[in-house]
Amino acid sequence: MIGLKVPLLLVLLHAVFGSAYRWFNWQSEITCESDAYIAPENENATSSFLREQYSRGSLIKVVGNGHGFGNLTTCVDTSRTEKPSYIVSLTNLNHLHIDRESMTVTFGAGWDVYDLINELKANGLSFNYLGAMRVQNFVGAVSTGTHGTGSSLGNMATQVIGLRVLDSQGNLRIINETTNAGEDLKAFRVSLGALGLITELTIKVEPTHLVKKTTKVLNATTNYSQMYGEIAQLYKDHDRLTVWGPHFDWDDKVQDWEIEPTYFASWWEPTNYTGTRNCTLNYCANGCGDCKKNYICYDEVSDAVSCPAAGLCTNEFYAEIEHFFPIEHLVDFATNYTVFQQNQTPRMKAPYNEQMIFQYRILKGDDTYLSPANTYNLGPESSGLFGVLEIDWLQTYNNFTTLWQNQALAEEFLPRFGETYNVRSHWNKMSPPNATYIQEKFPKLPEFLDIQERQDPKCQFTNDFLIQQLGITRCANHLSM
Repeated sequence: MIGLKVPLLLVLLHAVFGSAYRWFNWQSEITCESDAYIAPENENATSSFLREQYSRGSLIKVVGNGHGFGNLTTCVDTSRTEKPSYIVSLTNLNHLHIDRESMTVTFGAGWDVYDLINELKANGLSFNYLGAMRVQNFVGAVSTGTHGTGSSLGNMATQVIGLRVLDSQGNLRIINETTNAGEDLKAFRVSLGALGLITELTIKVEPTHLVKKTTKVLNATTNYSQMYGEIAQLYKDHDRLTVWGPHFDWDDKVQDWEIEPTYFASWWEPTNYTGTRNCTLNYCANGCGDCKKNYICYDEVSDAVSCPAAGLCTNEFYAEIEHFFPIEHLVDFATNYTVFQQNQTPRMKAPYNEQMIFQYRILKGDDTYLSPANTYNLGPESSGLFGVLEIDWLQTYNNFTTLWQNQALAEEFLPRFGETYNVRSHWNKMSPPNATYIQEKFPKLPEFLDIQERQDPKCQFTNDFLIQQLGITRCANHLSM
């Protein structure tokens, strides 16, 4: 008997195929079952696949490397729908072209950040903006608002000046600063996978250069207002700064978080140095390794800002939030977040807590519709700069009870402080669903949803996360039908 799902032959004609594919995120704690894993050979094959699936209303979720803490990239599980549900990877779209005259690079959606960094370095080039990590697929990182730090730097999406995208019917749209007067580009830069399959990006690049990285160990205190006042001053003194701290360790005997006596900050600045490149030798990568020490190093900008991991730092579950807020609120915001977390401690009864790390960065605001650093609802008193707080709850053991406990507690910060400090959550880091709140913080959401309906009239690119977060009410019943 022939099954109700799409005939496999149609898929095999255009892509690498694997049946009954189960997807996991990078921590392997978020998962979904799809009917198949599809890896089209090129853009034309991707378009053909979409055209074939459109009449069936197949549910399609493009994934990169699964580097997220939420359900943004989760497919619609086959247990919940009668429609075909597919995981699509664009890993085979790996072409690349460098235009030195315009200082741009055009590349396919299969490129990961790590590989693209190395390719650019080999050609004497670098990104204008880069996040702290390099494990993500580049399109995935851009599409979720991934960022680094710097008061003159935007998130990675702001360097995108053009793209190619396929809608749910397989139609190609070419979007750039010229052909669409920039408005569609503002929507597609951070698209959350809701606007179609991005097959190619064009980004601005710059000649590679060395920077000086300074790391300084700082004293912590439970006088949080004082400590965060000192951190606020650091952000006034340095353009490109990350603060790793404060750090808290779990004391199992007293069932409480004990603040570590020190934390550290790193900042980057231009240099005329031409000697040995040693940031990756004096090893600290994204807070991992031998980091808490006073030192100065010099390296190519990508390696100084985003050190590649030399090995596995931790293999345990951890929960994480990342919240964006106007930088003017830093001292009050950080103090109240820390106190609120301390007040949650009596509820953290699950075992295997290990460490809690606060991390602060700074980011220039932008006009991308769904960027967490969008400036559309900022008042005239705002500088247009955002502080970014990340809190990580690390475990000693992969225990789901502890993970779920900490994730549930993590989701309480936004309802508690969102209105007070105009907070926006990173889309893929424990963002509680509230479409009304999202509309307020992302005033261009209606324009985004108009494009989403045009690009995906049958709701094939949506999932529960997108429907609930963005309030795509027209798609509410499409997933299970």
